[in-house]
Amino acid sequence: MKQIALSLLLLTTLSFTAHAYDKTQAEKFEKFYAGMDQKACAKSTLFMEATELLKLMREEKEVLVLDVRTAGENSVISVSYKDAMHVEMKDLFKPENLDKLPTDRPIVVACHSGTRGLMAVLGLKQIGFKNVQVLKGGLMALAKDNTVKNAPLK
Repeated sequence: MKQIALSLLLLTTLSFTAHAYDKTQAEKFEKFYAGMDQKACAKSTLFMEATELLKLMREEKEVLVLDVRTAGENSVISVSYKDAMHVEMKDLFKPENLDKLPTDRPIVVACHSGTRGLMAVLGLKQIGFKNVQVLKGGLMALAKDNTVKNAPLK
């Protein structure tokens, strides 16, 4: 009996390790990342520099600044631009929040330093959002480049 139980345990363990990843999800990722060769990466428009975002804001261009930081972070420092939206990263992919995102104008995703923004943008691109970029360096870069010369006009 003990030998049968050990055999079943071994078979169960082997069956879990044989499928250590989600093959369906891996196929989706493979399709998404297949075109990212050296040439495509060199021409990438995935990131937007802080000075470029400040210029768009100064010129009052149609661009949504999507802040994906936590509520606590947002309570200390927030983006007060007229076309800014705060949705925590943990809630971004809920249907009610995705439905609020525009598809007819650019979205620039911001976080503290750019890491969460990158994760958010890659996820948004995978589900079909086309005109979405990461604020390179996050709000830290935006604060650094927010000078009298670059700041949006009031």
